[in-house]
Amino acid sequence: MTEPFLQHMKAAIEIAEKCETPFGAALAMGDQLFVAAANQTKKLHDPTAHAEVMAMRKLGDHLKKTDLSGFTLYSTCEPCPMCISAALWAKIDTVFYGCTIPMISKYLGQIHLRADKIADSGFKDTYIKGEIMVSQCELLLKKYS
Repeated sequence: MTEPFLQHMKAAIEIAEKCETPFGAALAMGDQLFVAAANQTKKLHDPTAHAEVMAMRKLGDHLKKTDLSGFTLYSTCEPCPMCISAALWAKIDTVFYGCTIPMISKYLGQIHLRADKIADSGFKDTYIKGEIMVSQCELLLKKYS
């Protein structure tokens, strides 16, 4: 069983706090952090500019490739159907997140399709584990939603 590097979840929390949003994400390989990004949907007027997608775009641009095999995605909140699908297409191996979709729903509207259910329908085994540093992540929801 894979265990998270908590400093990477902290990076996702810190970028979310810096950008005043409940949604932050980071991509890492082992103990090496590569990128962190926050939700920018309002700033960019782009409904696809979720934190996870922004992090994948940033890393893909940096590496000049779309195959992110070997990377772990850290997110302050459970990836929505769009974000977990993008992670599957990117071949990300592991996803760790803070708040669950039911928790997020207490603060914001959500599409109630859980990340693990979507991943189970995918073409690649992706390890997904939630409720990592959940209290710190929920504070972001309370503060910015």
